[in-house]
Amino acid sequence: MLSLSTAIMPYAQATPAQREQALRLVQVRLQRHFPYLPTPAFARALAELQPNLLPGSPAALPYPDLTHLVQYLAGLPEQPLLDPPLYGPWALELAQHLLLTSEMAVRALQEVAAQSAQRSGPALGALLRRTAGPCSLAERLVQAQPWGLPSSPRLSFGLPGGGPAPGSPVVERLLRRVAPGG
Repeated sequence: MLSLSTAIMPYAQATPAQREQALRLVQVRLQRHFPYLPTPAFARALAELQPNLLPGSPAALPYPDLTHLVQYLAGLPEQPLLDPPLYGPWALELAQHLLLTSEMAVRALQEVAAQSAQRSGPALGALLRRTAGPCSLAERLVQAQPWGLPSSPRLSFGLPGGGPAPGSPVVERLLRRVAPGG
């Protein structure tokens, strides 16, 4: 929370000295996260994003602007890809959600195919086709997690009873029957 005495300044209104100070403060604050990112990349990111500044503050940027800057910096071509890549707990939670959604969509597809001799409408067909397929990014995120450690997050086990895997030939046949033309 910002105090009333902390004035937010648009980047465009900052003096060159204030921009340089913000650059140094941001680099120091983010050094641990982006140890190999060169100074020109930080400077270019600030110039392109034009974040608000907190003059005289050790934070340099308000939290939302700092978050946007971190996301921007993480996607720069100068940022080396880590091997294995690092994914935070939110990415893992999202991946598990996507994988469980795919399993649920396959179950729904089986129910629709079993209960209806008719074909589904285009919206339901598109939804089932989209969600009943595999999500390779989600699978990579889950596989990147070291699951055998005591501090590892709880593994989502999916739907009990199994069933065809998202994207499997069985699912493709059901999709052609329920939602042809997709």
